[in-house]
Amino acid sequence: MIPDFSELKKLRQIAGLTQAELAKRVGVSQSFIAKIENGKIDPKFSIIKKIYDELLLMINIQDTAEKIMHSPVIVAHEKDDILSVVNKMENYNISQIPVVNNDEKLIGIIYDYVLLRKIISNNIKKLTASKVMSPLPPLIQKTEPINGILRLFSKYSVVLVIDDKLHPLGIITRSDLIGFLVKHKLEEPQ
Repeated sequence: MIPDFSELKKLRQIAGLTQAELAKRVGVSQSFIAKIENGKIDPKFSIIKKIYDELLLMINIQDTAEKIMHSPVIVAHEKDDILSVVNKMENYNISQIPVVNNDEKLIGIIYDYVLLRKIISNNIKKLTASKVMSPLPPLIQKTEPINGILRLFSKYSVVLVIDDKLHPLGIITRSDLIGFLVKHKLEEPQ
């Protein structure tokens, strides 16, 4: 999953760095950082990872996943037909939905963009949640420090919070994390 480059700007600001300071730390020019943030260039993944890693070193938050996760998790069951999956996603205004088996254990996740491709290219009457799901994103415990979660979001758009039996306890999206970081930064004494 390629990160939204506008999020890089937000993270840079949260870290308290100027474009020039970040550029120096990463070994690129300030104009290169500006072009990335404005979506004018499509940099190599290695550069984006280097930028994210540098920014994450600058952000130190002691809270855990439990503080920002959405709970309870809206889920689809593996045998749910495609219409019920789409209805849940529309009703709850979500772009991804975890899939569970009969024991309520996580087995996959459905992303809206994958669902769209499957609907276009298949007979939707036969589609079930298990036929359109993708592999699970990273799974974490509710005690996972936010700094550890930050690293996952350089590659993934969502993480799932689980108990020790693979039951979903919460979900955290990249937008949730960015929102939390912005609020956290605003609450800091200047």
